[in-house]
Amino acid sequence: MGLINLFLIQFLNWLKEIIIGNFGFSFIYRKPVINCIGEALTSTLIVGIPALIYSFSVGIFVGIQSAKAQGKLLDRIMYSSFLVLYSIPSFWLGIILILLFSYTFRVFPPSGLHSFNFSEMSFVGKIYDTAIHIFLPAFTLGTAPMAAIARFTRNMMLRVLSQTYIKTAKAKGLDQKTIFYKHILPNALLPVITLFGLYLPLFFAGSIVAEEIFSIPGIGKLTVDSIFQRDYPLTVGITLFVSFIVIIGNLISDILYSIFDPRIRLK
Repeated sequence: MGLINLFLIQFLNWLKEIIIGNFGFSFIYRKPVINCIGEALTSTLIVGIPALIYSFSVGIFVGIQSAKAQGKLLDRIMYSSFLVLYSIPSFWLGIILILLFSYTFRVFPPSGLHSFNFSEMSFVGKIYDTAIHIFLPAFTLGTAPMAAIARFTRNMMLRVLSQTYIKTAKAKGLDQKTIFYKHILPNALLPVITLFGLYLPLFFAGSIVAEEIFSIPGIGKLTVDSIFQRDYPLTVGITLFVSFIVIIGNLISDILYSIFDPRIRLK
């Protein structure tokens, strides 16, 4: 272990092992930490990617519709709904969804990613089985971000609508469709890219609450198990992995900004 070496030498040796992907050996699972994270990451992505698509697609769409109906009853209802959905604790939402759709109406399974006879199903059957298993956890994971994205999109749309160049475009006689798709929407959605970088770690590094409630063997559940069982190498490895995802998320945001905003490219 090199404990007789100076602290700086120990740290440099540890850093060298981290760079080559050696995060240590898990006390619980008796295998390399990187293997534990890789296996859990698959389950996390199965839930995280649909949650990411749901939160951004629905959030941007309803945010735009709310901005279009500014000052009307529909806008007030939608904006109030955003606040309520954003305020609901994810653990409470997950439990309510399980009670309603798993035990009352028996539409979706309450936990896990697959049925017990998953290996015997056809290809289409496996897709359907996975879809009904991930619906509730993906909805739980993506609802609060969806509400935040919807509020943010609405506010940015209204901010752009009040700009002078939009009033100039209307004064020149441009039709509403051209103004909306060529002037309002591109400028209003640019700040949403920032949210993409912020929420990427949530979807790709796992949600502890959602994975615990729905018994999904992902990064979040692995984190809880490693902490309660004092598996220090695994806990440190997961922390480093999540930190890496945060850095990647911010890097992707910067790259997307440079692609969609010509002002960034000029600078």
